Amino acid sequence: MKTIYLVRHGETLANRQGILQGWSNNPLDDTGRKQAAALVTRASRVPLDAIYTSDLIRTRETAAPLAEARGLEPTVLPGLREISFGKWDGHHLKEIQEKDPDTLRDIFLKPGQVDLEAEEDLAASQERAWETFTGLAEGMDPDGTILCVSHGGLIRLLVCRILGFSIDNMWRMSLANTAFVQVVRTEEYGFRVDKLNDMGML
Repeated sequence: MKTIYLVRHGETLANRQGILQGWSNNPLDDTGRKQAAALVTRASRVPLDAIYTSDLIRTRETAAPLAEARGLEPTVLPGLREISFGKWDGHHLKEIQEKDPDTLRDIFLKPGQVDLEAEEDLAASQERAWETFTGLAEGMDPDGTILCVSHGGLIRLLVCRILGFSIDNMWRMSLANTAFVQVVRTEEYGFRVDKLNDMGML
């Protein structure tokens, strides 16, 4: 059985302030750095063959302490990058509420149907993530374990794809900073989600 841990990055100032990050390249804040350090202990019982991150700094900083503790060099994969909020990347939720409340509502209630004027819509983001995710799974040893540090939006899209949910359901799942989703894959039954939004030991 193959095991893949999908870990959301640690907290950033933008997370704390209610800003849509998207493709904005923000570092971790003090809390995020503590969360990243705590991953070393939380993952201590799990043998890891490899660690992967997106190309944004908040995921690379989240993976760094664990990678150092395991003597692994994280592989950076642009396919694990966060979704884009288009013209609203980097903007505060309160600002969007004041300027365009209908769009803010649609972002969270029917995200697959809203046009954010982004370089990549959610369907394309999901396809990008799925191609990366399945490629990693195919390359794993039959009983291998890997960990991918990615983003809240993108991980939700992957879970929707695995479970057969529409993109419009993506925000119905909670996923805290450094929470993980555990996915297993068997030859007989394919992918299965074993844990979701777990903040405990991996």
